[in-house]
Amino acid sequence: MNILVSQKKDLRKILIKKREKIKKNVDVEFNYKVFDQLREFIDFEKIQDVASFVSIRSEISTDQLNNKIMELGKNLSFPVIGKNSDQLNFKTVDAKNSFKLGKFNIPEPINDNKDVIPQLFFVPCLGFDLKGFRLGYGGGFYDRTFAKFNKLNLKFYSVGFAFDDQKQNKLPREFFDYKLDFVLTEKQLYNFL
Repeated sequence: MNILVSQKKDLRKILIKKREKIKKNVDVEFNYKVFDQLREFIDFEKIQDVASFVSIRSEISTDQLNNKIMELGKNLSFPVIGKNSDQLNFKTVDAKNSFKLGKFNIPEPINDNKDVIPQLFFVPCLGFDLKGFRLGYGGGFYDRTFAKFNKLNLKFYSVGFAFDDQKQNKLPREFFDYKLDFVLTEKQLYNFL
């Protein structure tokens, strides 16, 4: 195992424990004013499809974020890991959507939902740094998906969604790690454009 892979693996264990403590002590997990700051940089009128995720374990809650996306009249979609795939597909959801447990026991929309290619992505983070890089769970699904979209010249924004205290000065990173455009926390918006 190379040294960066080992560093990331060790850091994931530390950041999972840290996030569990943060979750117990934070009062507000979604800040509407901070979300509105994001709208100063992204023209939401030109965006129809927005990808988010279902928060699991000690992740920052996406309930209010997802409700806000739907209130804005956007098509909300969640990631699905295809069978024998190393990339994500995105399927639309609505308020009465049905879910099933997918790979890694993460809730996914049922299979007959419509596939979309979002123009805006909210992605989970175990940690993020001040350069715009995130540390996820190590599967590389978002990195490969974003690399594919870049290769296809698709225009999109990527926004990490995390607790502010998940911020790190610098994360170990490999050549394929995708730099986020923004990170949205309960306290502030970080802009990396």
